[in-house]
Amino acid sequence: MNVAVDAAVCLLLITAAVVGLVTVDRSPAATHGAADAVADSLATTTGHVNYSLAPGVREMRTSTPTTDGVPAVALDSPELHRTAHGSLAGLLARGAMAGSGVDLDRERGRGSTADLSPLTRSRVQFGTAVSDAVRARTGASVRIDAMWRPYPGAPVGGHLGVGPEPSSGRVHAATLRIPTGVEPPALPAADGFDRLGTIVAERTVTVLVPPGPARLTLRGDDPAAALVRHRYARLATATDASVAAPLATEDTAAANARIARRLAPRMTADLRSQYESPEEAASAVSVSSVRIVVRTWDDAGGER
Repeated sequence: MNVAVDAAVCLLLITAAVVGLVTVDRSPAATHGAADAVADSLATTTGHVNYSLAPGVREMRTSTPTTDGVPAVALDSPELHRTAHGSLAGLLARGAMAGSGVDLDRERGRGSTADLSPLTRSRVQFGTAVSDAVRARTGASVRIDAMWRPYPGAPVGGHLGVGPEPSSGRVHAATLRIPTGVEPPALPAADGFDRLGTIVAERTVTVLVPPGPARLTLRGDDPAAALVRHRYARLATATDASVAAPLATEDTAAANARIARRLAPRMTADLRSQYESPEEAASAVSVSSVRIVVRTWDDAGGER
């Protein structure tokens, strides 16, 4: 596989690009001492993680009725090995997005992103490797949660947690926001809830399956291409969308549009039920960023 294609595959298989400026919430009510220091460290410290796509291949072999499209590759093959680089905050954000799940059957607004099962298992080792890399740089009394959700209560989202939950003592927190690579919606009043729900659905699908890298990957005849098709199949099943025809010609834009059309009515209804106006709803939409919350605590209950 050439360098350009391999770069695109790696980008897709750890989900959308994490770009732009990392922002740290430094308001007095949100941050204190060690929490702020850990957040700064996550934003500025770089690292790399090694992982394998083997869990995704194994999943395909157990869930696909036939062997059509399932790569005949050894699970320990170097062809499945990947390395990802970036800031620790960026890797956490990628891990949260990579583990995203969709559950349109769940009761509206119920449950957290941690309750959503990942669409596929291709990124399981990636999330574990990121957790290990972050844990090696933080203390024992630190909990870090990276969360991506298009809006509060959305039936789509991902989560990656590192460290134990606070057990006792006074807890302090700091928050980072990492861009997902899609723009936040800017909605004129005349557009209404229907338009907002459509925009959020389209951008949600872009985060779940970036169409450009997906199209490039599908042109190959290797495990990465099979895993992308498997991810689309899982999304299609979760949303009751039909993507076979566009994927036959590697038209990922059309495949994404079909999935988004299925998501849009649910997202529109969610937003309309929660907010008084489309503008208020648009301000609550978080599809464009991953939120990372750092919590530190003093087990003795004193100040840090």
